[in-house]
Amino acid sequence: MPIAPQSIATTRVPVAQGATAIAFIKDAVWAEPPPRLFQRLLSETIRAKNGRTVLDPRQFNTGPTAVLSGQLLRFDIEEKGARAVVVYDATISGEKDRPVRSRRFEARVPAGTIEARSAGDALNRAANDVAAQVADWLKN
Repeated sequence: MPIAPQSIATTRVPVAQGATAIAFIKDAVWAEPPPRLFQRLLSETIRAKNGRTVLDPRQFNTGPTAVLSGQLLRFDIEEKGARAVVVYDATISGEKDRPVRSRRFEARVPAGTIEARSAGDALNRAANDVAAQVADWLKN
């Protein structure tokens, strides 16, 4: 599961108000915290796009050949511009004959308004975009 700051490791939907302030959208909650949701989306996308078997660490006893880890740095709505922002720093290690690789992935999607439905839709699109970028990166 990606490491995430406390501001997004909650079921509430955050709104970034400048560089340091966070508010939350009234009556908007996730079924699970975004790091868990993003982990599942990333696993499904990699499996679908690359045909790779993706295991959760709780599913195996032996060491995997490659491990994807990372930090989910942003999963919020920017108040200025009303855009969904997803930022993920990925690291892949343990690939045969390859060094450890790292890369940042970002997506910004217009939300229209800052309310539960439009924010959820925009964050979903941004998260799918980032997951597809990561899957494409892993193909190389």
